[in-house]
Order: sequence, then structure tokens, then C-alpha cells
Amino acid sequence: MSLRLLGMEGKLKESAHARKSADQARMEAERRLAEGSQEIERMNGEVQRLKEALLDLERTLSERDRRLSELDARRLSLTTAHEALERRFEALRARVPPQDGGTLDSEQARQASRDAYAELRKTLQDPDVKRDATAERAVTAAEKVLHQRQLTLARVLDAQGAYRIRPSDSLALISSRCYGDSSQWRALFEANRHVLEDPDQLMPGVTLVVP
Repeated sequence: MSLRLLGMEGKLKESAHARKSADQARMEAERRLAEGSQEIERMNGEVQRLKEALLDLERTLSERDRRLSELDARRLSLTTAHEALERRFEALRARVPPQDGGTLDSEQARQASRDAYAELRKTLQDPDVKRDATAERAVTAAEKVLHQRQLTLARVLDAQGAYRIRPSDSLALISSRCYGDSSQWRALFEANRHVLEDPDQLMPGVTLVVP
């Protein structure tokens, strides 16, 4: 065999070997590419799963925030209602004698009676009070308020009771009725100076504290 043929045969073998190596490299590249594609597909699936989990978490957090907002609003409402009830309770206690669980003292009770008496006097100044039914009802209501305030004052003072002045009454006559002794009229007057301006001029309908 000539040297030329030997050279060509060697080149063919080298070419075949190179081609084989190239085929193996290509197959390896295709395998790695396939593996890479699978890995990318797996990662895409993982990314999608994470996205869905994130959305679920965001919805959960949003629902939690909504419920927390509702709870905060409800707590604020309850706190406001509680404070309002406490203020109302204290206001009511301030109108009740200590004997009944309140905080009303004698000066406060006397001032309340004084205010009620002033309101009665104001109502009686209506020029139509004697011929207008509405005005008459206002007078009756004012007398009732004063009566209640005087009863409360009597309770605070631990007094004997209360007496509503009738037409033609005098302090001496009231003293006689309440004590069996007309000479006690001055005690009646001193105890009711907040609603009596003159011991000789009594206003029918006004309630007196009987000490």
C-alpha cells in the first residue's frame, strides 16, 4: 500500500473519530439541554407555586387586616359607649343621696331645689298662666319638679319629710300640722330659705322641707 493511501486511511480514521466525538458531544449537549429544559420547567412550576402561595398569603393578610380593623372599630365603639355610660352613671349618682348609694350632698341638693324654685317663679310670671291650659300644665310640671327636688333634699338632710303649701297656709299652721306646735315655724323658715323669701308670704304649690 502506498504511503498516500496510508495517509488517506489515517485521515479517514481521524475524521471518523472526530465525527464520533462530535456526535458524543452533540448527544451530551442535547442531554444537558433536555435536563436544563426539565430544570427550567420544574423551576417554572416552583415559581408558579410560590406565586399562588404568595397570593394566598396576601389574601389571608388582607382578611386579617380587615378583621383587625373591624375589631379596632368595635373596641373604640365599646370604649366610647363605656365612657358615656360611666359619665351618665356618675351624673345619676350625683343626683342620688348617699343613703341610696349616690354622691349628692346637701349643698348640691339645696341648689337643685333653688333652681327648681326659680323655674317655677319664672313659669308663674307668664301673663296667660291662669287662662292658658299649656301654661297651667307648665306650672304643674314645675311644681312637681320642685316637689321631687325638695324630697331629695329632705332625704339628704335626713329630715322628717316634706309639705306642699296649700292656699291660706301659714308657717305657724304648717308647724302645728307637722309638729303639733305652731311655735316651730321659724325652724321651717330657716330650713327653706332657698324657696321662701318672706315667712309671711307663702306660695301655694311650693314644697317645703320639714326638718
